Amino acid sequence: MKKLLTFLLSIAIFSACTDDFLDKQPSNYSPQGNLLSTTQGVNSALIGCYSDLQSYTYYGRNFVLIGDVYADNAKLSSQNTGNFSSFYNYSVTADDDDLKSFWSTAYRIIKNADNIIKVCQDSTRTDIKKSVYGEALAIRSLAYFDLVRMFAPKYSNSDKNALGIPIASDTVATPDKAKVSDVYSMIVSDLLKAAELLDGSEVSPYRFNKYSVEALLVVVYMSSLSYTKAMDLAEQVIANGQYSLLTAENYIDSWKLESTTESIFSLAMSSTDNPGTNSIGHMLSPDGYGGLVPTEDLLELFSDSDIRTTFITKRSEKFYIKYPGRDGLGIDNVPVLRLSEIYFILADCYMYKLIMEKDVAKQTMYYEKVLDVMEKLTKRVDPTCVFDNLSMDDLLLKIHEEYRKEFAFEGKRFFQLKRSIYAFGINRNDCNSAICSIPNPSDKFTFPIPIAETNTNPNLKK
Repeated sequence: MKKLLTFLLSIAIFSACTDDFLDKQPSNYSPQGNLLSTTQGVNSALIGCYSDLQSYTYYGRNFVLIGDVYADNAKLSSQNTGNFSSFYNYSVTADDDDLKSFWSTAYRIIKNADNIIKVCQDSTRTDIKKSVYGEALAIRSLAYFDLVRMFAPKYSNSDKNALGIPIASDTVATPDKAKVSDVYSMIVSDLLKAAELLDGSEVSPYRFNKYSVEALLVVVYMSSLSYTKAMDLAEQVIANGQYSLLTAENYIDSWKLESTTESIFSLAMSSTDNPGTNSIGHMLSPDGYGGLVPTEDLLELFSDSDIRTTFITKRSEKFYIKYPGRDGLGIDNVPVLRLSEIYFILADCYMYKLIMEKDVAKQTMYYEKVLDVMEKLTKRVDPTCVFDNLSMDDLLLKIHEEYRKEFAFEGKRFFQLKRSIYAFGINRNDCNSAICSIPNPSDKFTFPIPIAETNTNPNLKK
């Protein structure tokens, strides 16, 4: 794995090679190149895609922290000099540099993955392993999924014509926005194909394999309101035996490790590719920049017996140290998919079935299923957590609350609120912004497409 991490840095030049045309074409334009004429070139291009996921503009920092500071888990610290302030204050505009950088990085990944996929589809290229094809499909799907969640309205069964983001093309330089439903359909189709191609491939938390693709598909199904499919596949991912939940004894220390039994897909950070001051850990730690701190809204949810209170560090303010650094501040592998999220989605699906079910016996069955899943998740971190005799409404809120606590500062809070069919808006009590609440739905749940893109492609203004 250390050789792979070193190689990630050495191959980053591949991604840089594609930047030259960003000033000439929209970021979603995907011309073919001749860099993939050799097996080594194809494999190098694939590693370059993983490397770009590590960028501080994407999972390396910004994409993760935006999800918490835009919602209600984080606020600007007293020593913050402007980082993420537009997101905290809901004043994000189309010329925001962080949005532009994320958009460009995600579409660069998509373009590079597109070119790999085209090579893999060439029947004369028998030198390319089918696993490369599967990984490229999975990486491209992840990038599209993150883009459509950021820059498009949430998936809705009542509005199948809602427009979202453009689908990259090597023939159309200025494509129209695709329907949100069509983007999701493409993602699902590609992930199903990827799982088939990756069947039997090596299982590693650092590269997509059949199981991590299926886990990503669970999250996609949930976001596209396909509850039965999400439930069935979540049960399958849990039952496959590849992963297991962390226990109370190793939960806190696990955040200092490269990977754990819960790690389905993570981005590996080493001393070689350490993002340093651009890292998540540096932004959250008082020993670094310490620009973001947890809100009291979040901290008040933790009981004294919850082992996750260990993450809370009191200095001049309270900080949340979930990324302590292995060999120095900033060197933390970034979790993208953890088994606990699959459990939470399963509980959410059972809860949906419970609410929609009319048969009393089946209601009882789903209620017990929810309790079983939630106790497995919560007892390992808080032995005093109780679920007995909760009404359906209270149980729903409890699932929502526990999810929030479990994934604090992992970038999931905004998307949890956005996809909710229960109209959970953003409501801050510990709030230093002029705007402290946003209803759901609201235009504030959709970020503006960067102005650099709409200027280049007027079709994106529609």
